[in-house]
Amino acid sequence: MRALVFVGLALLVACKSGDSPSSGGPLAAPSASASTQASASAQQASKEAPPVSGTFIELGEGASARSMPVGQCTEALVTLVRGDVTAAGLPLAPGDVAAFRGQTAVVVKGQGTLLFTWARLNPCDAPPLATVVKANAAHDLTFMHGAMHARPDLDDRTVAPSFYLGHLSGTAPVAEHAHAGTWELLCAVEATGTFMLSGAPQHLGARTCVTVPPDTKHSWTPEPGSTLSAVQMYWPPGPEQRFKKLAADELAGDH
Repeated sequence: MRALVFVGLALLVACKSGDSPSSGGPLAAPSASASTQASASAQQASKEAPPVSGTFIELGEGASARSMPVGQCTEALVTLVRGDVTAAGLPLAPGDVAAFRGQTAVVVKGQGTLLFTWARLNPCDAPPLATVVKANAAHDLTFMHGAMHARPDLDDRTVAPSFYLGHLSGTAPVAEHAHAGTWELLCAVEATGTFMLSGAPQHLGARTCVTVPPDTKHSWTPEPGSTLSAVQMYWPPGPEQRFKKLAADELAGDH
């Protein structure tokens, strides 16, 4: 499946100190001005290869096994979308995420649709890992009056030392905003709408990944009646904290 990689731009990402929205909106975190050092780091990062990447894979009758490479200083993740699949011998159910470190390749077998993602490790000396995080292990975060959901699947620095991985879903638009110091990878399992990236509209559909460096304005407008279902990664982690705050505020009756 195709992956749309926009180097030098940025998607739904936020630094630990918050986003810098250009317009208000429930998903746009409170405004924060990045330091000169953070801005310089973000500009340098935008010139480098993205620290996160992803691709969708279909396994079927014609190709029931696939070996996916894992580079040095890299963590590989397999998220099962549908079907019956094993990753390096570990059985997966839909929504499960398998995480691997210290391997040169991960062999996936079975039938179904899966998302294979990679994240650069920082620092590089994280210990070897081969584990499965079950789909129902994380608490569902609901906000925007039930219109949006976030599930922080990998929010544990032991499993994900350099990044966050979770599921984002719902029917609401996302106001234009930008994030300082963090990359994002958004891989849409289901989507129909317009993703605005640095002022340029782009159709975002199913089985499409978008990679976004720091400090770039972006927004999401779903087509009427459509639903976004996506795997979302932040490198480094931090932006996902706004989902927790939004969910807590909604439970408290603040939204």
